[in-house]
Amino acid sequence: MKAFRPAGPRAVAVTAVALLAAGCSGHSQPTQTPHVLLTSGVYQGTAWSVYAWQQGGQLCMEVDGPGGPTASGGPDAGACGFDEKNPSSGYYASGPGPGDSDINYGPLPSRATQIRVATKEILPTKPFPAGKRLPTGRYWIQIMAKDWPLPANGKEISPKPLDASGRQVAYQDF
Repeated sequence: MKAFRPAGPRAVAVTAVALLAAGCSGHSQPTQTPHVLLTSGVYQGTAWSVYAWQQGGQLCMEVDGPGGPTASGGPDAGACGFDEKNPSSGYYASGPGPGDSDINYGPLPSRATQIRVATKEILPTKPFPAGKRLPTGRYWIQIMAKDWPLPANGKEISPKPLDASGRQVAYQDF
């Protein structure tokens, strides 16, 4: 997992999620559910879409270009199995995003209606759609310029899920 870089005023924050890592492919497997489009948009002229599905009992999330998970071209990053025991993602993941950006994202417990991504920046989260064979929970996504500087103190923070009152919520495995 790539180091998390906090966002700031130039960062574009959207509430979505995403990204594909080794072991989580778009090829059908008996235990894979259909890909569900969570959200889409355009960043620096590059279209992107966020998908989620379950594969082998794990949640997978992916950011793709406009053609979706089976097309080539455009942003393509993702992860499966969001938990501390998973070396490829942990509770959240980071990777290359659309255009000249980096992306941070992940699933959250249902109580986490927001997430602190920097000392003074809190993003809203969105629920996974019901009836789509996805787990109960929420998700977040942050798209930011690759050249975004580190804080003046040089210290980064890990994203912290928060409830509606601003109290920290523990991550859960997905």
